[in-house]
Amino acid sequence: MAARQTPPAPLDSDPAQSAGAWLRPGRHLLAGLGVLLLGIYFSVNAAELERKRELSDRRAEVQRQLSDFRARLERDIYASVAMARGLGVNVVVQEGISEAQFEAVGAELLMDDNILNLSLAPGFVIRSIYPREGNDPAIGLNLIADPVQKHAVLRSISDDGPVVGGPFELVQGGRALAVRVPLWVNRDGVPRLWGAVSVVLDYDQTMRGAGIRKLERDLRISIVGRDASGPGGPLIHGDRLGDQRSAVKMPVLLPGGSWLISAEPIGGWQGSFAWSAPSFLFRLALSLLAGLATARILHDRQRIRRLAGMDSLTNLPNRRWALHQLARMIARGRRGGGGFALLSFDLDGFKPVNDTYGHAAGDRLLAEIGRRLSESVRPGDVVARMGGDEFLVLVPTDGTVDEDWLRAVALRVQSAISRPVQIEGYWVVVGASIGIARFPDDGDLSEVLLRKADEAMYRAKSGRAHGVEFASAMRLGVVPSSAD
Repeated sequence: MAARQTPPAPLDSDPAQSAGAWLRPGRHLLAGLGVLLLGIYFSVNAAELERKRELSDRRAEVQRQLSDFRARLERDIYASVAMARGLGVNVVVQEGISEAQFEAVGAELLMDDNILNLSLAPGFVIRSIYPREGNDPAIGLNLIADPVQKHAVLRSISDDGPVVGGPFELVQGGRALAVRVPLWVNRDGVPRLWGAVSVVLDYDQTMRGAGIRKLERDLRISIVGRDASGPGGPLIHGDRLGDQRSAVKMPVLLPGGSWLISAEPIGGWQGSFAWSAPSFLFRLALSLLAGLATARILHDRQRIRRLAGMDSLTNLPNRRWALHQLARMIARGRRGGGGFALLSFDLDGFKPVNDTYGHAAGDRLLAEIGRRLSESVRPGDVVARMGGDEFLVLVPTDGTVDEDWLRAVALRVQSAISRPVQIEGYWVVVGASIGIARFPDDGDLSEVLLRKADEAMYRAKSGRAHGVEFASAMRLGVVPSSAD
C-alpha cells in the first residue's frame, strides 16, 4: 500500500474544544516550555549580574568609607609628626633645651585633644614630659630597653626619621600611639645622636576622631601592623577576618611604615538574595507569560489550520482539504507511490428530510452520516464532505486490489449510510449513489477524476448495479485502449 496522509482530527475530538485544551501536551506546549526556560535562563543570568553589580557597589562603598577613615587618621597622625619635628627643631637649634623652655613650647604646641603629652628623651631616656601632671610614671623610662617601645625607637634611629609606635599600654595608664623622632645635634662640628622627641597620642580618641565607630556600625574591622610594621604585623584592632580574600583592604601610610585595614559587612557580602528581588520576580513572571502566550499562539495557529480543513457540521475534512489531499496523492502516485480510488456520492432521499423536518433536522442527519462514514472506512482512508449532501472517499490501493474489492468498500459505505436514523421522534432512512474513479486508470488529474466519479455517480442513481458505478468497466491492472 502507498503511504497515507492522516486526515485532520474531528472537531468533536479536538482538545481545542475545551477551555484548557491548549495546556495539554503537544508541540505547542514544548515550544512554550522552551520560551519559558530561555526566559528563566536569562532572568537568572540577569539576577546574577545584578547581584555582582550590587556586590561591586557595596565593595566600592566600603572602599570609600575606608578611604575617608584613612584620610582623617593620616591627617591627625601627620599633624602630630609636624608637631614633633617642630619641637625637635628647637632642641637642635639650641643644642638642647631647658625645662622652662620645654614647658613653654609644649604649652604652645599642645592644642590637639588627641595628644596626651610631649616628651624629651636625651639618650633615649625620658627626662622631660609635658604636661607633667599624671605622666610622672613615664619619667626615667628607657625607650631602647623597654620591650614594648624599643622596636619602633630602633627603627626610627635606623631610618633616621619619625616612626609611629604602638598602640601600647602606657605606664601611666591608657592606650597610646607614639611618634618617635630621633634627633642629631651638632657639637663641636660633629653630629651626635642626642636622643628622641616624642608625641604621644590617645589611641582610642584618635581612632574615634577618624570615624572608627561609624565604620563599625555596619562593618567588621580588622587592623594589623603594630609599630607601623605593615600587613605582616601584629593585630591592632578588632579580630582577624575569617575570609581575608573577600575583605576590602586599605593601607594606612604612616611615618616609618603602614597599617593594613581589612573590612567586610557584618552580615557578609551576600546581602539580600538576588532571586527575591522584585526585578527578578517580574522577569520570571514575564517569562512565564511569554511561554504561555507562545504555547497558546502556536496552539491556536494549529487549530486554525485544522479548522480551515474541517467541516464544522460533520467533523469531516472539507472540500478544500480533500482537494489538497487528492493533489498530494496524485503527485505521490506519479512518483511510483501507488494508486487509489475516488468514491464520490451524495445522499438519496435527503431533500425530503430537509423539507419535512427542517434544516436543523437535516444537519443532525448529516452529522450522524459523517460519524458513520468515519467508522466504516479504514484508518488510512480519507472521508470528506464536499458540500451539501455530497461526500468523497479516497481509498489508497495497490496492485492486488480489483473491482470487486472496491465494490465491497462502496457497499460497506452504503450499508453504514442506509441504517435508520431517528429524527424528531421519527426514523428516517437515506441511501447513497456512489461513483468510483481510479488513479491512474481513469485519469491523473484531480479535475478528470472528480468529473468521471461524478458521472459514474449519476449513472448509479439510475438504479443499476445497486447504486454503485465505476467510471470505466475495465478491471484494475488492465491497460486501457487508445480509444479510452
